[in-house]
Order: sequence, then C-alpha cells, then structure tokens
Amino acid sequence: MSSMSAPPRPGGPLPPRGEPGPVREWHDVPRNDPGNGGYGYDVERVDPRAPGRLGGGDLQPVRRRGVWLQRILWGLSILSLIIVSALLYIFVIRPMGVGTSLVAFTAALVPVTIVLLAIWWLDRYTPQPRITLIYAFIWGAAGSVGLTLLFGGFFTAWISPTEPEAITAEFLGAVIQAPVVEEFTKCLGLLALLFWGRRYIGGPIDGVVYAALIAGGFAFTENILYFGRSFHQAQAVGEVAVFWQTFYLRGLLSPFAHVSFTALCGLGLGIAAERRSLMLYFGLGIGGLSLAMVLHALWNGSTFFIEVDPANPMAGFLRYYLTVQVPIFALLGAIAIWLRVREKRILRRQLSEYGRAGWFSPDEVQMFLSMRKRRKAEKWAARHGALARMGMRDLIRATVELGMDRHSILFGKPTAKTRMRERELLERITADRRLIGALSAPVVRDTATTA
Repeated sequence: MSSMSAPPRPGGPLPPRGEPGPVREWHDVPRNDPGNGGYGYDVERVDPRAPGRLGGGDLQPVRRRGVWLQRILWGLSILSLIIVSALLYIFVIRPMGVGTSLVAFTAALVPVTIVLLAIWWLDRYTPQPRITLIYAFIWGAAGSVGLTLLFGGFFTAWISPTEPEAITAEFLGAVIQAPVVEEFTKCLGLLALLFWGRRYIGGPIDGVVYAALIAGGFAFTENILYFGRSFHQAQAVGEVAVFWQTFYLRGLLSPFAHVSFTALCGLGLGIAAERRSLMLYFGLGIGGLSLAMVLHALWNGSTFFIEVDPANPMAGFLRYYLTVQVPIFALLGAIAIWLRVREKRILRRQLSEYGRAGWFSPDEVQMFLSMRKRRKAEKWAARHGALARMGMRDLIRATVELGMDRHSILFGKPTAKTRMRERELLERITADRRLIGALSAPVVRDTATTA
C-alpha cells in the first residue's frame, strides 16, 4: 500500500481543537505509485477544494443501478412488509381482543426497548442507513413471523410421525420446528440486505446489528402473542401470577435470547462480507445459521429436561439459566463489545493512512475517532446554522464509510467499482469541507490580523 506525503500546511487561524476548519489550498502533491495495483490513494489530490479536478486514474465506467429504481424497489419491499403487518394484526393479534392486545403490546415494549438501546449503542459508532435499520426491524416483526406461521405447520407435519403423542408433537414443534423455521426466516432478511448491496453489510458488526434488529422485531411480535395468551390464562383462572411469570421469563430474563441466536448468522455473513469471499459466504453463513439453530433448540429444549420441583417450579429453570444461558449471553455480549473496539482500531489505522496522504490533519483524525469530539464538532458547526451542522454530520459519516470501506477492500483485489466508490466518498468529503468552510468563514475580513 502506497502513501503520499502531504506538503506543509500554510499558516492561518484554526477552529477549536478537534474540529475541521476552513479548507486550504495544497499543491505539488506527488502522483500515485503505479506499482500499487491501481489502488492506494488513486484519487489524485491536486486540489482538495475542487472535486472536478480530482484525478480519475485508470477508472473504467461502472454500471450503476438507477437511484429511482432502487428507491422504488425499497418502497415496494417495505410496503409489502407493512401489508403483512396489517394481516398479522387482523388475523392473529386482533382476535385476542382490544384490551388483551393493549396489555400484551405494552408488556412487549419493555424487552424490545432494552434490545433497541443495546443495538443503538453498538451501531452509533459507524451508523447504518436508517431505511435499512427500519427494514430489518419490520422484516423481523412481520416478514419472518408471517413466513414462520405460514410454513411452520407444514414443517412440523413433515417431521412428525403419523400419529404422534401430545408430548412428542410439542417437543418436535419447540426443539426442531421453531429453531429451524424461525432462524431460517430471520436470516432471509440478512440475505435480502446482501442482495441490496455490500455497503449495508460490509463487516461483522454490520451483520450483528442487522441480525439483532431482525431478531428483536421477531421477538417483539412473538412476545405480544405469548403475553396475550398468558393474560387470557390469568383471566381464566383468576390468578395474575400466570401473566407476571411469563413477563418475568420472556421480558426480563431473556430479552436477548432471539438476538443472541440470530446474531451468529449475522456475524458469519459479516465476516464473509469483510473478507469479500464467496466461499466464506456459504461456509460462515451456513455455519452461523446452524449454530443459531442449535442454541435456539438448547433454549427451547431446556423446559423438557429440567426437573421441576412442585414446591418451587422456577428453581430448576433459574439454575439452568444461570449455569448455561448466562455464560452464553455473556460470551456473545463480550464478542459484540470487542467488535465495537475493533471498529475504532480499524478507523484509526485507515484514517491515519489518509491523514499521512494529506486528507486529514491529526486533530481531525482524533475527532472522527471520538464520539465526544464528534458531538463537539457538530455543536461547533451548529453555531453557524443548520446547514453547517448537516454538512458536519455528513462529513463524519462519509469519513467513517471511507475508513471502513478501505479496510474491507484491502482484503481483496481492488476493482473499478471500489475505486469509484472511494472517489465518490472523497469528493463527498471535499464538498462537505467546502460547505463547512464557506458557512463558518467570517463575512468581514479582520483587518487587524491581515495588516
């Protein structure tokens, strides 16, 4: 990987430390090393303020799908999921009754809020497009649930003996049908995002975030059904403890159960996407899906093997939960935290390389790496108007995408499409810097400092 040495910076006033200031004219930048395989800093930075003068290198025309066509397909996909959501409400949730539905919906908000807060923390460092985040949640809450209800019965009938006993049918449904069908339909949402483009799932943490959202949406709808059913039972027997026990088990003890299962498939697909390997897509994708099914089966099957003490029915489950499930959840949580730390290291390494090429100052690199400094930079830009703040936010997002994309590209062979993507991001960064510089520059020249 080649690097370009930046020329000396001209003097002049700077904004507060860690915030980007006015863009300056830099000239006499060394040309690219032709021995780097056509990649590296192959956008010739003749003048950072003039995107039209950025050198194109050996870029070839890249066929791109029309923006409007993509938006139409996105709209149709989300519309279809909304229709499925309406059908689920009409035929599945509404028959429970208005009062029961409201109670179940309110109770289901508790675990899904916990899950969404965790996903927000995990995603906020390198945020994904909101439209795809919404799509993932709706797929989990409607698409995967609808497919599970549609095909789950057929799958159970296929694997069941001719005249199964009640306990056998219950076991096959909980330990075989539910893990296989539910995890498969949830992972179809990840495959749909991969179909839309690698930029959505470009690394392990992207796959985990989308998988967690899909699983969180699925668990949200499933919890509504479970809470509604237990509320009906509580009303029938006149004992509210039936409902609170279900809420305690599903809402407080296991909000991350579905998330931890599906996240394994997302992790495998994310690693494959980062490595840009078709073989890894199959190997890690199927491996992650299989492991998700195994953990799901272990969770559901525990109720069939745990000894129940009539005097204290919850004791056996709690012992199993603390000795088996808690360590599994803790391990997966530690992996998620490590992925978050890893992202920061990747950004530091890649943005430092761009900094040595002259694109960013050391203070700017530190600003992009720190969430606190990013917020500080946005507040500084907001003092110059909403447009400046929007430009600063887009500058941060584009820079983060640039660093993460370059890390992924280094695992594979650069292509005309990847070079075009880098060029687009660099031009976007340049345009944002021009906008911020123009809006933050003083209107009246300070004669005292220029005299």
